[in-house]
This record gives sequence, structure tokens and C-alpha cells, in this order.
Amino acid sequence: MKRYIEFSFYLPFFDLIDDAFEVSNLEELMNQLNIKINFMELYDHYLSYGEGASRAGKGDIFVFFAKDDSDDFILIDLFSDFTDQHNIVKLGVRCEIKHDNEKRIKNILNNLHSRAEIKSKIEESNEDLLKLEIKNEEYPKEIRYGDQTYVKNIHYKTL
Repeated sequence: MKRYIEFSFYLPFFDLIDDAFEVSNLEELMNQLNIKINFMELYDHYLSYGEGASRAGKGDIFVFFAKDDSDDFILIDLFSDFTDQHNIVKLGVRCEIKHDNEKRIKNILNNLHSRAEIKSKIEESNEDLLKLEIKNEEYPKEIRYGDQTYVKNIHYKTL
């Protein structure tokens, strides 16, 4: 039976995508998991939600699956909380535990995490929390804040 491990944390979008060192870490992560992410497409989606206060309450989840195992994936949640002032996004990784790959993945994520200006702590789990988060029947998801409402969608990407 396959065993999986999940990691997730929050960091500024531009620390994840704009910094050359971070992009190389993200590319290394993609190579480890056999996942492809189109950075320009992701960047364009992020910018399409607006800037500053107009961006609040907008953003969708993008899930990028491994070519050979749909239970391995990278999740990037672009939703901007209504009080967010730092362009915070969620990065999640789920991968099968095999041949010490979880140590390599954890090292890559620690590098990403340590260079982020603002960040949450890294959550690590064997409980399938990310897998449950991307269940299709929960989307689109309505998010309310005071009298404001936004519909959060999920997009699944494969090679």
C-alpha cells in the first residue's frame, strides 16, 4: 500500500514566483514530482484578480498533478483573504513516501520557506488533508466576509 506525506505553508506570491532562486527551487520540486507548472499562466491568473484592495476576496486554487501518480500534486491557492496585505498564497505538496524522496522534498520546501519574507510555519501531515481540500464536489466554494461574497474555483492541471 502506498503511503503519502503532505506539506503546506503560506508565503507571498511574489516570493514564490518572481525570485529567481525561488523559481529554481520550485522547478527542482517539479522535477522531483514529475509535475509541470506554467509559471506565466499562473502569474497571469494571479494578476487578473486585480491589485491592492480590489484583489481582496479573489483567487482560485490550482492543482498540478504528477504525470504518473494523480495522488502526487502541487497545490497553489491564489485566494486573497479580505484582510491580506502581503499577497499571501498557499503552497501545498503531496507525494508518495519512497526512496527517501520526502527528505528531498522537505529540503526543497525548507529552502523556499527560509527565503520567504513573510510566511506561516510548515505543516506536515500523513492525514490526507490536502487531498480532502481538493475534492471536486466542494467547488465552487462560496466565501463570505461581512456583506461581501466570492466564489472560489478549483482548476486541475496535468501534463
